[in-house]
Amino acid sequence: MKTLLALSIACAATALCGCASTEYTKADLDGRVVCNTDRMDQVDREARREMKEIHWLNCPLATLRVAS
Repeated sequence: MKTLLALSIACAATALCGCASTEYTKADLDGRVVCNTDRMDQVDREARREMKEIHWLNCPLATLRVAS
């Protein structure tokens, strides 16, 4: 029974390792458009200081440029 449990855990772990995402390369990331979280944090901090309420409809966009 213990052997069967250990074998099933090993099989499950092996199967899950196969589903891991691959690391991004420079070609994958360069020019990719993502949300600009730094700008969003800056606006949120400024709004808190001025006691304003923010509702994001669209996030500000930034284009990633990867240095070689």
